[in-house]
Amino acid sequence: MQNNYKIGDVAELLGVTVRTIRYYEEEGLVEPLRSEGGTRFYAERHIARLRAILHLAANGFSLEVIRLIAAAREGSRSGDEGSGRVIARLDGLVAELGSRIAELEELRDEVLRARGWVRKCRGCTNRPTSTGCPGCPVRKHVNDVELLGLIWDQQD
Repeated sequence: MQNNYKIGDVAELLGVTVRTIRYYEEEGLVEPLRSEGGTRFYAERHIARLRAILHLAANGFSLEVIRLIAAAREGSRSGDEGSGRVIARLDGLVAELGSRIAELEELRDEVLRARGWVRKCRGCTNRPTSTGCPGCPVRKHVNDVELLGLIWDQQD
């Protein structure tokens, strides 16, 4: 017989709050077993489902996307049909991840450019402000590297 866990044990195992698990239940993403008294019990299959939900959520996927993936096989009349639906959803995830990866690569490049300019301040003895170092090479590139606008002071 398979082990069943109470909600507090599952929360601890997954490193989340009981409220988080209840939220996913309220959203229809997981349906635990119930005792006659109403106590929730989670089998290994529920824990695996919650892990997948948490993994997608932690990586920025919306509840709607998670819900669509979870329901992809519903109503399918065959494995072939269900598989087609799941693959279509997963292809959507792959495309979204590709977009995110491209955005993150652009951000990484910007961070590296900002770091390169800020490195020019190594060894500088001037005060790191516009007035303390009016000829600062970094200040000259604030408009070229967006991140420098956050790092550098806003004095004219």
